[in-house]
Amino acid sequence: METLKKYWKWLLVLALVILVCLANRQSLPEILREVGKTPPMVIGAACLLSAGYFLAEGAVIHYMTKRYRPEFTCREGISCALYCAFYRVATLGSGSGVAEIYYLNTRGIEAGTATGMSLVQYILHKVAVALYGITGFIILCIQGDAVVRSYRLQMVLGCILTALITAVLITAAAGKKITARIFRLLDKKLKPGSKAEQKAHTFRKQAELCQQEGGVLLHDKKALLIVCLLDAVKLSCWYMVPWLLFAGTTSLSLPDTMLLTALIQTLAAVIPCPSGIGAVEYVFSLFFGTYVSGVSAVSASLVYRFATFLFPCIPGAALAWRHFRWNKKRRMDRIRNNNERAGSQR
Repeated sequence: METLKKYWKWLLVLALVILVCLANRQSLPEILREVGKTPPMVIGAACLLSAGYFLAEGAVIHYMTKRYRPEFTCREGISCALYCAFYRVATLGSGSGVAEIYYLNTRGIEAGTATGMSLVQYILHKVAVALYGITGFIILCIQGDAVVRSYRLQMVLGCILTALITAVLITAAAGKKITARIFRLLDKKLKPGSKAEQKAHTFRKQAELCQQEGGVLLHDKKALLIVCLLDAVKLSCWYMVPWLLFAGTTSLSLPDTMLLTALIQTLAAVIPCPSGIGAVEYVFSLFFGTYVSGVSAVSASLVYRFATFLFPCIPGAALAWRHFRWNKKRRMDRIRNNNERAGSQR
């Protein structure tokens, strides 16, 4: 049972892959041929745009961290972003936040501060995704876009759910009075020592750390604006990738493609799948399938997944290995120094 709990995400993804392959068994060879026809230059350009995402993500980490450790460089921030990208793949999303906290802690940031920074960074990212996607829906709706006419109800429901999730995240980051009332109510209702009570205690600690860091950032309007702009830049890098993949095959302009991709990411985010695997591809193929053939849409979704999810894992794995060796050496040096100090005192 413990093994099943440990690997349930991978089993779920494997089941999704098998189901998708079975459902598309007739068109699967054609889809793979379509992927194979994608020019290497296009894949390379898509990977460069994905690299732009992590450069901006690294700048966000650098900007938020340098307030506590001024010598923390932008290069270290980029390394941290790629390090987290590796663990995002290795753990299917659940370990990327922990990886960032661990990385920053080894660079001299206290664990509590690093946790608060990571939570605020996550919330600002989710808010940026939601605002970008909802803006995309509004503009495409005004333009009377074909995909909006076909899936208007699904889009409206998805945007409402996204707005509710965003409101909850913002409340957790800034609503001290509201969260305090909620946790007081939970203290009265939950049985002391139960698993639910322990989880509520964990959430309370996370909310306190998040509100502490969020309060610091809210008082620094310039820093908040810069982080929000960097979030918009990094998302734009990803949202430009489909335009490269569909260049010459669709009438969609670059801005319209970016807005539609933003909407796709927003709606896929409300589907409970590990790292959005399966959800992004499904919504991507569904919406872009309105403008190109189904085979082209599915093959493009696979290339998009590679560029934005798997490609960053390659340099991330190298950095994770390098960081592991550096941290191991650092611990050994610390033990050696402690032993030498203890020996000299005798």
